[in-house]
Amino acid sequence: MSHVTVIGLGAMGSAIANAFLNAGYDVTVWNRSADKAEPLKSSGAMCANTPAEAVDVSPIIVICIDDYAATWNLFEQFKLGPALNEKTLVQFSTGTPKEARDTEAGAKLHGTGYLDGAILAYPREMGHDALVTICGHEGTYTGVKRLLDALSTDVRYLGESIGAAAALDIAVMSYYIMTHLGLIEAALICESEDVRVDMLASVIVDSLPSDTEEIAHLGAALQKNSFSNPGASVDVYSNILDRILLHSKDRSIDARIPEFANTLYKDGVRAGFGDEEVVALIKLFRG
Repeated sequence: MSHVTVIGLGAMGSAIANAFLNAGYDVTVWNRSADKAEPLKSSGAMCANTPAEAVDVSPIIVICIDDYAATWNLFEQFKLGPALNEKTLVQFSTGTPKEARDTEAGAKLHGTGYLDGAILAYPREMGHDALVTICGHEGTYTGVKRLLDALSTDVRYLGESIGAAAALDIAVMSYYIMTHLGLIEAALICESEDVRVDMLASVIVDSLPSDTEEIAHLGAALQKNSFSNPGASVDVYSNILDRILLHSKDRSIDARIPEFANTLYKDGVRAGFGDEEVVALIKLFRG
């Protein structure tokens, strides 16, 4: 018997398995492409020949493959459901909160403890300071907490709502996607006036300490639903957007990104949020 089985040995799955090995756990691994298991075998992992064997030898099964659909396809193809009885399944594949709920429901049908997780980090950070989030039944989490702590110094239990980790994962990705659009618009503005884009990047990086404080401040405002006494109001940013759009017109810059933002900010001003925190715009979407 081993302490834990890791199924899926892509970059992240391999990093997870290595973190367990480095913490002194007995680890069994399985991957469709068996060659990916060889480096882990050299580090002391036991390589299962089949998924059924991998599930059978450990009380805790960690899954890190493409998505939830791939997980269930694997389970159905190899008829793994009964073998999961009285075991704990920890899902690190990516998906939506609904998929997490559906997977938990399926696990319960087989008498399987289920935890859902998301890793907001790169594989190189595993075993060190990766941000790892876990949700699910508290008793199930308590039973595997010590093991999961091998993955990082920052493992955060989000509570029993099984969709929490997936929701936080796609929420963070949503933030980054919008940030990327802002960076693209910023680069267009700089290029129009022969300002080096790497200078833009340098300025943004140097402003990160104060930006971090502002994000924490705005997050607290959203949690409290209190938007008074802003550092920079909806009105302030609405006026900035006017200048961005004016420059876009002057320099023939594609303005689809700021026009989208401008529509929302102007709606906020018309709704009476002009003198409030910029995140008061959330009230437009909450209804």
